Amino acid sequence: MSKQDEQRLLVKIATLYYNENKKQSEIASLLNLSQSFVSRALTRCQKEGLVKITVVQPTNIFVSLEKAIEQQYGIRQAIVVDVGEEASNAQIKHAIGSAAAHYMETRVRPEDLVGISAWSSTIRCMVDEMHPQNIRAQGVIQLLGGVGPNGNVQATILTQQLAEYLGCPAWLLPSQSIEHSVEERARLVNSPDVAAVVAKFAEVDVAIVGIGELEPSQLLKNSGNYYNEDMLHLLSERGAVGDICLHYYDREGKPVLSHEEDPVIGMELEQIRACKQVIGLAGGPEKHNAVRGALQGNYLDVLITDYATARSLVSNG
Repeated sequence: MSKQDEQRLLVKIATLYYNENKKQSEIASLLNLSQSFVSRALTRCQKEGLVKITVVQPTNIFVSLEKAIEQQYGIRQAIVVDVGEEASNAQIKHAIGSAAAHYMETRVRPEDLVGISAWSSTIRCMVDEMHPQNIRAQGVIQLLGGVGPNGNVQATILTQQLAEYLGCPAWLLPSQSIEHSVEERARLVNSPDVAAVVAKFAEVDVAIVGIGELEPSQLLKNSGNYYNEDMLHLLSERGAVGDICLHYYDREGKPVLSHEEDPVIGMELEQIRACKQVIGLAGGPEKHNAVRGALQGNYLDVLITDYATARSLVSNG
């Protein structure tokens, strides 16, 4: 039997399978072959170059850029959304939120304990894009205090709405994000209601976090949950470029405040780093350094960001 005879049969099998969409069992019956022979033949077709399978990548999907970020920073997955060059911050947040909603709807598993850093307008966009799911998570837990002049409404609604979509209970954190002093933070953390929620931080399976810059967002300013000018000046002097759960870090991802200086009640940076899966949502030109610092600090497993931010991470990493 010549090589050409073998190839003739291989091409016949491949044509029936790939061009005519016949099942392997149908091909086996039609050509009087065993199904295992057909399966091996299809494998040979690819190995010998008779069949070449290519993935058609649309222009607004950035697989290579995502791969570059994953390799450079050692994260599990990067998701880069397509927005126009002149996109507003609101449009960027909406695109990231939409991608994050899809990620959550396809990745959250039954009995996952999901943590949410509710002080993020991008996370709010994510929750707005979500739909009720046919799973029952273990629960949704608020990772950053939200009590304040206007704060509890934002934090409570986001946490409870996500819990409703995931068919599970919500654990709310009954404290401010930033207490008046470290002593006040210590007192509250030891109070039964707050302690019960804080104790569950170590059990979180999936943490959804926003990435903030040094300058407080308008959302935080409106809530009253942000540092005064003196503390912001100190953070700047120490090289702070961003925060997760209002715990600030420098360009290398190192915390800029010691535990004894930090009045924030929220999931600690070390807890975030130790969490099984942390999904970071952030984009826009003002967030480039903050996102890079979060990656350098190994706080993220998944990053969902916009194209321009992604490009800056690879070119300046």
